[in-house]
Amino acid sequence: MIEVNGMDERPASATAVLDIMREWGWQYCNPDGVLFCSGLAVNTVVNRLAMEGIRRPQAEVLTLLSQGDLLARGNYRWQKFQDLDHFRSYAEGEVIKARHWQHLARSIEETIREPVSARIKQRMLQLPELGLNDCLAHNWEYSACRFSYAVATTTIAPFDNDYMEEWFSAWDIEVWPNDLEPIIWNDEPEPETARPTANTNKGGRPPAANWELAALEIAGRYYRGDFKPQTIADVGRELAAWLGDQDLQPSDSVVRIHAKHIFDAFQAWERE
Repeated sequence: MIEVNGMDERPASATAVLDIMREWGWQYCNPDGVLFCSGLAVNTVVNRLAMEGIRRPQAEVLTLLSQGDLLARGNYRWQKFQDLDHFRSYAEGEVIKARHWQHLARSIEETIREPVSARIKQRMLQLPELGLNDCLAHNWEYSACRFSYAVATTTIAPFDNDYMEEWFSAWDIEVWPNDLEPIIWNDEPEPETARPTANTNKGGRPPAANWELAALEIAGRYYRGDFKPQTIADVGRELAAWLGDQDLQPSDSVVRIHAKHIFDAFQAWERE
């Protein structure tokens, strides 16, 4: 049985899986004074658990994702029609919230409850307001690191205020235990007292970037109106360009971490 967060307690089998995963050698990198773990691909996790003797590891992984014990990051597309309005979102390398896994788990559970004869043909939904036809109610392709689900109100017409359609698809998914998160995102900059200078070091470890100074530089451009980013990627490119002027070349993943914090701060200022 697939357990859903808020409905059931974590089963003992899922706890055993989480304990096994915690023992794995999670790979960290520390290129700029920031500990970072990219996680493991879903298909890698499922196969390793199967090798450990876990039966139906894909179901156990889904249970842990639904309850937030495992975190996931990937690319996704989302669309929704509700209250006679349309909403949509697209993201790359972002955290996939637990509610999306709960939708998937709930749809799978509903299928399991159906008679065996009814499971042969997968349930298809029509989403006319989103322009999507013959959408699978769910598709859990753990071997390809992707999943999708579709939800639609079937008892009332689209022009009713309570009518709703939702579609979500995610791919290139990596997961990691939730209790590793404080370590992964611990991006406090190494203390530095002077502005970074051009890198003349031809060997050894490259100098660390002064992230506090970089954030102040980007914030100044934003305050003056010289820079109005629309996405995290916009901030990332601006950061990378400024760091490049200092002859610093941190990894894209590290730049993205700092870019996200800066972009979130800009959005908070706009709301004030």
